[in-house]
Amino acid sequence: MKVHEYQAKSILAQRGIPVPQGKVAATPAEARAAAASLGGKAVVKAQVHAGGRGKAGGVKLVASPQEAAKAAASLLGHNLVTHQTGPQGVPVRKVLVEETVQLARELYVAILIDRAARGPVVIASEAGGMDIEEVAARTPEKIHRAVVDPVVGLQPYQGRNLAYAMGLPPDLVRPFSQLLIDLYRLFMEMDCTLVELNPLGVTGDGRLLAVDAKVDFE
Repeated sequence: MKVHEYQAKSILAQRGIPVPQGKVAATPAEARAAAASLGGKAVVKAQVHAGGRGKAGGVKLVASPQEAAKAAASLLGHNLVTHQTGPQGVPVRKVLVEETVQLARELYVAILIDRAARGPVVIASEAGGMDIEEVAARTPEKIHRAVVDPVVGLQPYQGRNLAYAMGLPPDLVRPFSQLLIDLYRLFMEMDCTLVELNPLGVTGDGRLLAVDAKVDFE
């Protein structure tokens, strides 16, 4: 079972994993009110079970509540066509209105079941914000893996090793390792098949933030 981005972020927030401030909206009026509560500037994101929303026009930056309402009106009730949906697209019934954030870096983090490894595997990359398949094809050296022993769980040293592999600064190594441990705990306790943060942002003031998130269950 797949959940929408706003639902995935609610799950993450409950586990103490930082996510942007945002509200879900089902009408242009709700989107206007959500943007106003965020100070006017916001990003309006179509909530669909498909990747590639940004390239397909499903993610819109707005500078005012009025623009948020207009952006929501252009998405709600329409089908969004991405490279994952086919030509028919998928209907947009809700949008997520979020605060805008300035990012210094975009990372990729995922936990999934690897049949070859017969257990959970953490995948991390410094090339966040891109399709991981594209990164694997073009720059495989930018993809780093850690196989998790399900008996002992994800260990802090594995998180630290991934942080160093991606070139994170020393002050982010421990927070990154803890974030991975929290993600792994969520993955196991909720019987997930996939937890993905793409991107996991590093803000200008040095914080980690789950800018986009995907959570799939059995």
